[in-house]
Amino acid sequence: MGARKGQRDDAVAILLLVEDHEAHDVGSRGLDVKASSTLRLISCERTRLTSTMAARLRRRALLILEVFVVHGPVAKTRLKGFAGSRGRQPMSKAGWGYRESTEHFTTGQAMPTPMPAFAGLQTLCLHRRGQPKFCSGQQARGEDRVRTEAEKAQLAVVEDHMQEKAEDWNLSKEAIEAAAQLMLSDGQSLPTDLDERGIMLLFLYAKGISRQKASAERRAEFAALLTPDDNYHYEQSLQRLGRLVLEGERSDSVLDKCNSFTRFLDSVPAWQDNAASYVAFRDDPRISCGLLERVQLSGLCYMHAPIVLQAYLVAMHAGSQTGASKMLDLADYIRKHRTARELEDHIFRGVGGSSRAFLRQILANASGLAGFACTQMVDEVVGQAVINRIISNLKQFGPALVSGFVVTENFLEAKIHEHLGQDNSTEVGLHSMVLVGHRKESGQDRFLLQSWWSDKSFIEVDADYLAAQQASLVFVQAEQPDIPAQFSTNSARHVELEMTVKERLPMEM
Repeated sequence: MGARKGQRDDAVAILLLVEDHEAHDVGSRGLDVKASSTLRLISCERTRLTSTMAARLRRRALLILEVFVVHGPVAKTRLKGFAGSRGRQPMSKAGWGYRESTEHFTTGQAMPTPMPAFAGLQTLCLHRRGQPKFCSGQQARGEDRVRTEAEKAQLAVVEDHMQEKAEDWNLSKEAIEAAAQLMLSDGQSLPTDLDERGIMLLFLYAKGISRQKASAERRAEFAALLTPDDNYHYEQSLQRLGRLVLEGERSDSVLDKCNSFTRFLDSVPAWQDNAASYVAFRDDPRISCGLLERVQLSGLCYMHAPIVLQAYLVAMHAGSQTGASKMLDLADYIRKHRTARELEDHIFRGVGGSSRAFLRQILANASGLAGFACTQMVDEVVGQAVINRIISNLKQFGPALVSGFVVTENFLEAKIHEHLGQDNSTEVGLHSMVLVGHRKESGQDRFLLQSWWSDKSFIEVDADYLAAQQASLVFVQAEQPDIPAQFSTNSARHVELEMTVKERLPMEM
């Protein structure tokens, strides 16, 4: 229990972690003992650590939990368990004290892994970037308070920014709080006034994009996205994100006289004669709004096609003679209603989806969908009957969704507007369009498809070509009185959203 010879007159400072039991009178319930852990510094000068001292502490209702030597000769001894070791202190039958043989302080039981002991009564402060700094306890507490206040202020700034975007991005209170905490834990900070990149970073966190990834990976991915530095992949991703968050849809309620359909008629004049051809948006009086154009700028054909189809169907039900149209705002829909995973797939990978599934999601009444596999159109027995049924449905129920259309290299040729028979060129992806017309050419059925490529908005095909491209048709037989109220709309007749030329071909699943 004694100190080594030559060290007896040295001052020894010991940091004790004790449990302080404070008594509180709680009335009729009697005496309630409340325990709170406290750090106590006990300076022992020319005094041995004996059981007498322990008894004094116990009388003061202080229960010794851990002992840390922080000053004096003992601090310089080989203290097992300190300096990062997970070794435990040895047992002592004498209760607790200094053990001559091992130069350890003990508590009479295996102690938990202690905090490091440092000479000069100093405390180790771990800063946010993980770099250690030695400072006094008072200084450390002061820095902690400053850091805590700064974090609270930054958290408030982030939450205020997200609250401003809550309606536009469809954010709940819980989502805002979780996103702000994640942003803070990642070490991300935002100024009071946001620039464009700040808004985009805010969106990524607010919508939970890449939340499942580790912090370092998420930070690196967001940094690469917002500062692409000539990286083509991230440049395209940044453009998609910017169009969704900053730009939205570019639209016009009036069509140019030289629009996509008139340009197509110049190439295939047979469709000019409405007596010999039928085009739904031109010849069906219920679709008084006429042609609706969308220009696809990214892998969103699986959304463009259902949106245009829905707009035609809503116009048919309204029967308005004013020529007004109503179309779902796709950029707003993506911001508000797509999941974090769907947003991540779209922004970072340009991944498409199922046009049939999306159609069901946006329709006011998704019952009564009638589907046809185009391979049935060339069946030797029922082929013509299926074609006749398709023509009848086109005139009765309006345009149909063309889904799962296999795109080949020949189809990508912008100057070719007629595709007939088999196409043996290389397959490059899938596409979604809308069937809007029919005509006969020397007794053979021809169909008109509306697409979303600025240089190829209309295509004439025959039954053999549709069958070879493995497309399917979906007619909506239930009336569509309106676009569901939870979706934002506009009155545009020409809309552009998303995509560069190299991205033109989406991968619709």
